[in-house]
This record gives sequence, C-alpha cells and structure tokens, in this order.
Amino acid sequence: MILRALLFAPLILAAAAATDIVEDRFTSGVWQGDANYDSDGQFSDCTMTAESKRGVLLGFVISKDFDWGIVIADETKTLEVGSRKAVLLIIDQENPIAAVAKVVDEHGILIPLENSDPMVEALRHGKLLRIVADGTEFTFELTDTRDAIAALAACVTDHQAPSASSSSGARTASRCP
Repeated sequence: MILRALLFAPLILAAAAATDIVEDRFTSGVWQGDANYDSDGQFSDCTMTAESKRGVLLGFVISKDFDWGIVIADETKTLEVGSRKAVLLIIDQENPIAAVAKVVDEHGILIPLENSDPMVEALRHGKLLRIVADGTEFTFELTDTRDAIAALAACVTDHQAPSASSSSGARTASRCP
C-alpha cells in the first residue's frame, strides 16, 4: 500500500536519493515532505512527517485525488496489520472527532480525514493534536502546521500538472491552492 511508505520515511528518502529525485522533497518548518510514486512511476501522493519528543512519527498524506489522512508510527507498539481501530482526534480544546483508523503496519495506523474546511482549518491553526486509540493518547504539537499543510497541498498540485517533472524542489506556503 502506498500509504505504508509513509511509515518507512527513511526508506523513501533513501530510494529518492538513489534515483536523484531531489525536486520531489520539501521542508516546511519541522516537517519533511516527499512526493511518492507507485511501482509504475506514476505520482500517487505527497506526505510530510515530523517526530514528536517521544519519538512517535506523525505524518500527513494527501493523495493525487486529494484524499487526506494522518499516519502515526510508534515503534514501541505492535499492532495487527489490517485491523481497524476507533480513534478520537482532539485539536486544542475543540470537540473530539471520531474516526476509524486502519492498521497499515505493525507499528502504525492510517486515519482517513475529510477534506473539509473545518478539519483542515483546525489542523492549520491548532496548537495541539491529541489522538486517542485503544486507551493510549498520542500528543503532538502542531508546530508550523499551517505553512506545512499549504506546502503539502502545493506538492500534490505541482505533481498533477503536466510539467510536474520540471517543477522546482522548493515548496512554499504561498503556492497553496
């Protein structure tokens, strides 16, 4: 699964370095981003990741069809791949948002998100994201998230364009669709 690649960000970076795809990477604040491709070399999604103080990886993904998701990878947890987990997303002190996550790796889950203005705006402007799953709470500071989400969306837009192969490597918040 393409989204599983997010859980193995170091492998993605190594593969990109091996094929010299520098223009497919971007940095926005604490976030590291990449454009990703399927086995046929077709653009599939853009991802960005940051690591929490406790070593848990938080990632955002936007597919070529603008489907959104959050990925959490925690090497200290062992999960049953393919199972589903009820989760709650809490941004700052707002009401919890219920979602169903899919276990995509023995150490990670994917939480599909609605591509709705309220959700995206809450993530852009929020200060703290808490995710509760199976009685465990993960807490992430949403540092630089506003600009990073804009850069992530720009990554997808840039790679959908016919001249995507000639786009520059620098992604900026001003290029948000």
